[in-house]
Amino acid sequence: MTGYQFQPFGENMKKDQIEERIRMKEKRLAKGEEYVARNVNVEGVSFLHFDDWRGESGHPLWMKNFMIPATKKAIAKNEKVLETIDKKNKDKSIAKRKRRAKS
Repeated sequence: MTGYQFQPFGENMKKDQIEERIRMKEKRLAKGEEYVARNVNVEGVSFLHFDDWRGESGHPLWMKNFMIPATKKAIAKNEKVLETIDKKNKDKSIAKRKRRAKS
């Protein structure tokens, strides 16, 4: 089968989705920091200013004072969730080993 790629399920799928979100947020954070360094105010084309969160437009001070810290906080929160998943998987494997050892 060409083009087939293993699709994880359960905790692994959740972990992959969270890692993808972290990569996306880090990319947007880098764009936002570059935008703040240029110190220009580009008006977004979207009525609801979604481009501002992508680091492509918006007021530099808003980005510096709100968007960048909020994005860093969201990244840290997602990384903590990943650590929790890893810890949970480790605890499950230890419990499984203990059960096997008793038998």
